[in-house]
Amino acid sequence: MERRVALRARTDFRVITRDGLLAGQCRGIEVSPMGIVLDRGRDPSGEHDHLFVQLELVLPERYRPIRAIGRPIWRLGSQQAFKFIRITDVDRLTLAEHLDLVRMRGNALC
Repeated sequence: MERRVALRARTDFRVITRDGLLAGQCRGIEVSPMGIVLDRGRDPSGEHDHLFVQLELVLPERYRPIRAIGRPIWRLGSQQAFKFIRITDVDRLTLAEHLDLVRMRGNALC
């Protein structure tokens, strides 16, 4: 049984992850105000599992990246989902505006 309370959308934008001293770039492929699914481009199963990861979401319609701290939820192949643990209200609103734009284009998942 899935528990989804917020609008989700398929999208494609750059995300910078920082876990410890390591930084990497990946793609945000599905987003909601509560979390994000990343495509890391490779299977991250050999890496250390960190409890929290710093995320920088570079939305195409914004100059300033959204900064958040995420907790890994699941991983399948090269995809990994994160729940936002710390994100400002302003950045969460910016994500909601991005979702509205994506929904107007017809990519909402509900």
